[in-house]
Amino acid sequence: MLFTGQVKLHSILIRTSDSESAPRTLKVIINRDDVDFGVAEEVSGTQEFELSRTGEVQELPVRRARFNAVRRLTLFFPDNFGDGDEDVTRISYLGFKGEWMQLGRAPANILYEAAANPADHALKGTGVNQVGGGRGGGGGN
Repeated sequence: MLFTGQVKLHSILIRTSDSESAPRTLKVIINRDDVDFGVAEEVSGTQEFELSRTGEVQELPVRRARFNAVRRLTLFFPDNFGDGDEDVTRISYLGFKGEWMQLGRAPANILYEAAANPADHALKGTGVNQVGGGRGGGGGN
């Protein structure tokens, strides 16, 4: 999940079910754009949770010191309560609590001029002694 700003994440909300298809474990990985299933299985997550087998919404508080500058969030559910007999893992609700902040965009190149040089800023079709260049009323016979 890619956020449009930076998030200070406080908790993850999840509702599963009281069935074998409910996820048992949640691995959360932040700010990596190279995560696929292979990478998700190999790397240790920023935080991992053991989930309950319930149809109620579970609120999973995160370690705020690790989650106060989240731009990208990956949720990986490596197993479910089916112990290998259930191929499908089902989630019915997923939510997040936290604070969103807009990312600032600083200009890449800045040009400062101590004094403007008119030759650098000449307009096409106008000269120094031509006021208006004959446009907009009058000028020329």
